Amino acid sequence: MNCDIFYRSYKNDFEWLAYSLKSVDKFAMGFNHVNIAVPTEDLAYVPSVRGERIHIVHDNCDGYMAQQITKLYADEFCEADYVAHLDSDCILERKLCAGDLFIGGKPVYLREDGTDSHWIDVAAVTLGWRDSNEYMRRLPIVYPKWIYAEFREWIKQKHKMPLEHWVAIQPAREFSEFQSLGQWAHKYHHDAFHWLHPSEFPTYVNQFWSWGGITPEIKDKIHNILAS
Repeated sequence: MNCDIFYRSYKNDFEWLAYSLKSVDKFAMGFNHVNIAVPTEDLAYVPSVRGERIHIVHDNCDGYMAQQITKLYADEFCEADYVAHLDSDCILERKLCAGDLFIGGKPVYLREDGTDSHWIDVAAVTLGWRDSNEYMRRLPIVYPKWIYAEFREWIKQKHKMPLEHWVAIQPAREFSEFQSLGQWAHKYHHDAFHWLHPSEFPTYVNQFWSWGGITPEIKDKIHNILAS
């Protein structure tokens, strides 16, 4: 499959990102390019393992909201037909071929009903309807490149402002990029994805929590993964 990997990162997560990139270099196969978007002021510090494409972004709002905006413009940074999103604190723990993320030529999207997720109600504010499913079960999440611009245009028409403005004005950081886009995609482009429950699909990534820091125990675990 013609698929890029995309990260949005910043200086405080670069230690995580360095490990994540090493795991991609070790385990990922068949992807086009690895793209990393970082704020201008962090460019000098961004790690590189092998051939990553670095992109500069100019944040115009709170960094947490800004990184979500960047992810919803992934089509402007990636050349491939599909984009696989990873976060800096994601460590691949097994071999992953780009084609493993597709079934029947469609990207796999995981959704789970009945979860007690705060983000379901948050997405309802943006979309105007409530879906009981959670769409952020685990990474990587793969989207076709064309879907981003269509989603941005839908947001613009619904809220009478560009997506970046809508995201920036949400109070208390109440926005979820993947919950909103996943829920929207399920309603308007259901046939573009292969929808599965998380129990029906293998786990390729160990998702840590960057805000908790890299403790000695976590560092040992990552080193063991990379040494396997």
